[in-house]
Amino acid sequence: MGKYPYILNTGRLKSFVEKIPKIGIPAKINTSTLPTLGFKSTNDRPIASILQFIDFIDSNGVPNQNYKDFRDSSKARTVMASAIRKAYSELFDLYPDAYEKDNQSLKDFFAPTTEAGEQVIQRTVDTFKTLCSFADFKAVPSEGKAREKEEGKGKAEGEGKPLAPMPTGVTINLNIQLALPATEDASVYDKIFKALKEHLLSRD
Repeated sequence: MGKYPYILNTGRLKSFVEKIPKIGIPAKINTSTLPTLGFKSTNDRPIASILQFIDFIDSNGVPNQNYKDFRDSSKARTVMASAIRKAYSELFDLYPDAYEKDNQSLKDFFAPTTEAGEQVIQRTVDTFKTLCSFADFKAVPSEGKAREKEEGKGKAEGEGKPLAPMPTGVTINLNIQLALPATEDASVYDKIFKALKEHLLSRD
């Protein structure tokens, strides 16, 4: 089996997931206990590895909190969406809307993760889509969107905005209009401008 689990008959996987709220919480779910739950075919065995992959059971086959929460109909679809996003994180990093991608896009992603042929790749896609049919991804935003939402909230509350510089003194603007006398003596103008410089333009 490649990096991502698959089952030949996805109808059996769908049937098992549909029964999770009804069969209680078994002590363990593995290839030995699946027959006691009504899944006796050897082709049903991948169900256990798929449940472990999406973190519904631990490495010993013991149902964990995700499995228990999935039994609550009000949480089931969001629990599955979160579990799938985490298990197929590399796929969702490439396609944030992976659950809506076409077959070929998904096959192109899964193909390099296995040495198996076309049939296995297609079954891997089918397994992913079957799990997605139990999830509500709209209710569980991707990490990127969640981060953008938090950043937007911060900006709305004024976080990250630069503070306006405080004034360091008082600025006074003067508009001075001079009526200069008509004269041909240039020294008169020199004296006037000298006085302006000394009394108005000097910073001392």
